[in-house]
Amino acid sequence: MSLGVIVSLIGGFGAAMAFVGALLATFAGGVGVTAGIDAAGGTIERGLLGVLASLVGVAGAVVVRFRLRTGGALLILSAVAGLAAALLFYAVGAVLLITGGALAFWSRRADGTSR
Repeated sequence: MSLGVIVSLIGGFGAAMAFVGALLATFAGGVGVTAGIDAAGGTIERGLLGVLASLVGVAGAVVVRFRLRTGGALLILSAVAGLAAALLFYAVGAVLLITGGALAFWSRRADGTSR
């Protein structure tokens, strides 16, 4: 199994976990709005930004199979954007996204050169 496949699996699973976390943030904001809490509308917006960031993570997991460093950059970008949007809801997915992105950047060819 090549490194691209491994990073793609880690990044894809991380993006899926991040997507679920972002949906939970959006749901929590909706419950807060229904209950009449004033600041809950911002939680909905941050949850939707988290969903968008997780879709970038999915794109990174696909791209990493063909362009390792570009896909790794998209995985790390997704993790940072998701953490900025929905911190605690996105944390589990962000750990996996950062791990996949770091593996993509630290990869070396058999001859010792970078990809």
